[in-house]
Amino acid sequence: MSVTIPHRQLFIDGEWREPLHQKRIPVINPATEDNIGDIPAGTAEDVELAVAAARRALTRNRGRDWPRASASLRAKYLRAIADKVMERKSELAMLEALDCGKPLEEAAGDVGAVAGCFKYYADLAEALDEKQTTLSTHTFKSHVVKEPIGVVGLITPCTCLEFAEICKEAGLPPGVLNIVTGFGTEAGAPLASHPHVDKVVFTGSTETGRKVMTAAAEGVKPVSMELGGKSPILVFEDVDIDKAVEWTLYGCFFTNGQICSATSRLLVHDTITKEFVEKLVIRANSIKISDPLEESCRLGPIVSENQLCKAKLLDASPDPSDEGKLRT
Repeated sequence: MSVTIPHRQLFIDGEWREPLHQKRIPVINPATEDNIGDIPAGTAEDVELAVAAARRALTRNRGRDWPRASASLRAKYLRAIADKVMERKSELAMLEALDCGKPLEEAAGDVGAVAGCFKYYADLAEALDEKQTTLSTHTFKSHVVKEPIGVVGLITPCTCLEFAEICKEAGLPPGVLNIVTGFGTEAGAPLASHPHVDKVVFTGSTETGRKVMTAAAEGVKPVSMELGGKSPILVFEDVDIDKAVEWTLYGCFFTNGQICSATSRLLVHDTITKEFVEKLVIRANSIKISDPLEESCRLGPIVSENQLCKAKLLDASPDPSDEGKLRT
């Protein structure tokens, strides 16, 4: 029986809304290449509605709905979201595995981390209320007030439409969270350059990050970015080889090797290279490659056909004289 994903619309101002151009993007299960559903393809017009909803949320009820709400109230929302995430842990992990090919066990771990993150920030939120600090002189009084930066546009590859439903069930005020799915040029770019967005957060490639930063710079707005990395692993001659092999494999293959912190270079001391590589190959050959929903799967498919083409380009046969180096 074919598995499908829930049919969702854009989430704007606390409601599910059809994208204005009524276009949708197919979702392909990378393990089976089956079409398992689709998501809305938002555009600049939808982004406009979402940003407007976010700005209304800042001022509604004189800001008492969210930006001026007590720290305890905001923490209450965050903990409610965390609890509902855990209630749906199995379902959310399944959707994540179907969407990106990540082994189900890893996806379940991610969902647990999401809940933990919201609980952590709930604790931090309770420390944000106005405080009076003691000064060395009685002439002045000092109050520390931490205020929200405003509307923040977050561009992320995460599976997030079901998260919107969770936030709605938790009672999050309308407009505090808005989700517009779509392509980068049609939805991401308008968000990054929108004059009423006060900050931009981006997770993705360095190449796209440059474009996002350029767009944000036009409006002189701050950005936070988590971009692709080139993490090396260095193995010295006094190492516990078995343990080093274990961590090397973890760095290479966790999340199917598709994570910003994935180990992309391996530098081994020449005196232990032969033994290290032999053990590495044996352990790598023992990794179970299968459908991510299968029990004990440790390596699933590459996330998309487009990404597979890029991987094949990198995996082009090297010239023996290059001593194993890949030419890209």
